[in-house]
Amino acid sequence: MHYNWWDAVRQLPSSHRFVSHEPETPRYARARQKLRYLIREGVYLGTTGVAAGGDVLEIAVWAPSDQGRGHGYYGCFRLFIEDGVTTGAVLFCFYDGTESSPGLASLQEAQAYARNNGFEKETGNGA
Repeated sequence: MHYNWWDAVRQLPSSHRFVSHEPETPRYARARQKLRYLIREGVYLGTTGVAAGGDVLEIAVWAPSDQGRGHGYYGCFRLFIEDGVTTGAVLFCFYDGTESSPGLASLQEAQAYARNNGFEKETGNGA
């Protein structure tokens, strides 16, 4: 049985979902503006291995552009887990084709990019 990490993020109260990046850039200001859209429309791409004794893991997601054309929104969330329950999620990676970030215009491009960066899709997990 596989746990649906992306569904767990979607079910978190908005006060438990954050955007954080150092240094702060205009792209991450846009990430804050797009966070609700990414949560609502995002497609689960994969999960990295669990670290720190099983209490933190990372997932990658992608959503098509809300403009209907151009680059979509690729994001990575760090999930915080206590006693097997997701308690918080931080969007720490956001790519939209600006500021030298990758521009991923299709789900297939995003899936390949996630795989190449160590995110593996588990059977039975996703949106």
